[in-house]
Amino acid sequence: MHLDSLIHTLVRKIFFVLFAFFSFLNLSAGSDRKLDSLYTILKTSKNDTIKVNAHLKIVSTLMKEDTIKGMHEVKKLMYSIDALTNKPFAFKAIEKLGKICLSNNMLQKARYYLDLGLSKTKQEKNTEWQSKFYLKIAEFLQREDYLKQSIFYFDSALAVTKATDEKIRCNILMLKGRAHYDNGDYKTAMDNYIESQRLFEKNKWQTAEYGHLLHFIGSVFKRQNFREKALNYYEKELALARQIKSKTLEAEALYLAAAMYGELGNLDKELDYELKSLKLYREEGRESSVALILANISNNYAARGDYKKAITNCEEALEIYVKIGETEKESFVYRSLGDYYSRLGEHKKALAYLQKAMDITNKVETKQLLYRAEITESMAFAFSRAGDYKSAFNAILEHRVLNDSLANKSNAEYLSTLDKQYQTEKKEKEIALLNADKKIQAEEILRQDNQRKNLILVIILVAIAAGVSIFAFINKRKTSKLLSKQVGEINYQNAIIKERNKDITDSIQYAKRLQEAVFPEANKLNEYFAESFVLFRPKDIVSGDFYWFEEVDNKTIIVVGDCTGHGVPGAFMSILGHNLLNQIILEDKISSPGKILNLLDKRVTNALNKRESKEEYNDGMDMVICVVDKINNKLEYAGANRPLVIRRGAELLELKPNKHAIGGIQDSTCKLFSQQEIAIQTNDVLYMFSDGYYDQFGGPRGKKFKYKQLTSSILSMASESLEEQKNILSSTLETWRGNLEQVDDVCVIGVKI
Repeated sequence: MHLDSLIHTLVRKIFFVLFAFFSFLNLSAGSDRKLDSLYTILKTSKNDTIKVNAHLKIVSTLMKEDTIKGMHEVKKLMYSIDALTNKPFAFKAIEKLGKICLSNNMLQKARYYLDLGLSKTKQEKNTEWQSKFYLKIAEFLQREDYLKQSIFYFDSALAVTKATDEKIRCNILMLKGRAHYDNGDYKTAMDNYIESQRLFEKNKWQTAEYGHLLHFIGSVFKRQNFREKALNYYEKELALARQIKSKTLEAEALYLAAAMYGELGNLDKELDYELKSLKLYREEGRESSVALILANISNNYAARGDYKKAITNCEEALEIYVKIGETEKESFVYRSLGDYYSRLGEHKKALAYLQKAMDITNKVETKQLLYRAEITESMAFAFSRAGDYKSAFNAILEHRVLNDSLANKSNAEYLSTLDKQYQTEKKEKEIALLNADKKIQAEEILRQDNQRKNLILVIILVAIAAGVSIFAFINKRKTSKLLSKQVGEINYQNAIIKERNKDITDSIQYAKRLQEAVFPEANKLNEYFAESFVLFRPKDIVSGDFYWFEEVDNKTIIVVGDCTGHGVPGAFMSILGHNLLNQIILEDKISSPGKILNLLDKRVTNALNKRESKEEYNDGMDMVICVVDKINNKLEYAGANRPLVIRRGAELLELKPNKHAIGGIQDSTCKLFSQQEIAIQTNDVLYMFSDGYYDQFGGPRGKKFKYKQLTSSILSMASESLEEQKNILSSTLETWRGNLEQVDDVCVIGVKI
């Protein structure tokens, strides 16, 4: 019986081998027949267009079977293309050749033929095809994550595209915006998206491309944590998809909107949208998207605490990713499985999945730092739940190192981008002013020289004949025309300078809107306290002063920061300070004010004084932080050169700060920010401020307002509501300043317990 079974198995294997062999012969024969017919067309046809098309199909077929033979045919094909008199068709053939190379993963060859096509279009001065090749190269670079280079080619495509070709411009702007978005430049991305949106709406193009644009705009708002605005755009995309009956677009809009509902806490709506999206993607046969939605559904169940259903969906998603070979996405699913098994107490299995996620991430370069940071965080929690606190501690240390590296890299790139933009505009303005000044000086010298010449001519003309007088008159007319032309050039340069000044001011105004969007809404303080006010007055449009507040674990944390400088440089620092506070308090879960200042000092110093830099910068910030625990009637305070003033009835209490700033070149080992604790009472009013208010010059003798006068003002208006106190402080400052310039940014916050 055993021998019969072996013979049966052997016969079955031989059958399958023979079947595969003859199937291959049939496929090869079919391929050969196709090639023979194409070669026949190539030899017999007298039409160059038909011959080139046949040759392209030969190349495409051979590339899939034998790359060397395929490339040999490409050389012959290029001779045929070069001989074509129909240049637009020649450009189209080169473009198709680039696509064939790209589809066979021959990236260098694909780029070569795209560059070749661009070069030939330039020689022929064919701007329409120049635009197409610029766009193809930009999309190629964008696909390969060379984002900055792709933006250059998108700009080149726009430059050569006619203003009347609005459909093409619309598409270029949308893709260019996506490149800026992927590069983290959300401001420029939104500028491009909005310009593209205007063209879509102007021409009433209700297409799938417009749906993708709505998706992209929503994603910018999502990245900036404007969830309701993001959701609004995703819902618009959904309505459009249903209007034009595009199931693929509808499925995309559903899963995007679902994620926003989840972040807004509506888990039922999130799951409903995800299940609808999953059904559509399955109908469309989009396996990768099906796996993505299954992974998202697992997150929904996990948020509900149903980890078994979460695991079931994750395993189904993982099976699809393994099947279609999307290795990078397997890493996300392994991490989720690790988290879920850790929650269920199956620690060995959890850590095995997390290690698989880390192994995959280490092999993939794209966003490696970000994924490693996330996985080490999950490992730390898994080790902690398993009781292995030493491994948990090591994992959280690695997570912090990775997270700090990520944050410093992101902040450095962001600040560098803003600084380069500002410095470029500033240099352009200075060059324009310098050139205008040189022109004016040259004109003045010329004018004086001409006056001397004219005077000499007049003296000579008195002594010589009338004929010479006529000659001098003609000469004078020529000089007048020259002067008139030069005056016109001066006026033109002045107009350019005014336009540049307007551009710079507009850029700073836009920066102001971004800064206002980053800062919390002032009236939100009233949700945490009986009364409150925020008096915020930048000196130069954008501000180096900033404020931050949030409720964490039933405690309200309020921060007022005063950065080095004001205007644009101060604004750079304020954004850095604001982002680092988000990391320390919201992400690292640190709520002790002394620890916050100590950690903030290290991170500001690291961000501004890189090890490889040969210079050290003394930039930093002063700050007051107070943590109000209304349940236990307790207040914790720490300050870097900024005091906290408390009005209790008819007296003032002042908590003194540490006498050193955050950041700067002072050795951080010499600095230690301590914290103070004080009991608080109902009707206590807390005042936090930068030094801008009491450093303002004014009054009858043009002197500083001074700190003592500010505290006296606080006592004198004790009977007034906090809103009225804000009005009094504002009008007092304005009256004191008079006609003098505001010397610094002003920020004063008051809250009543």
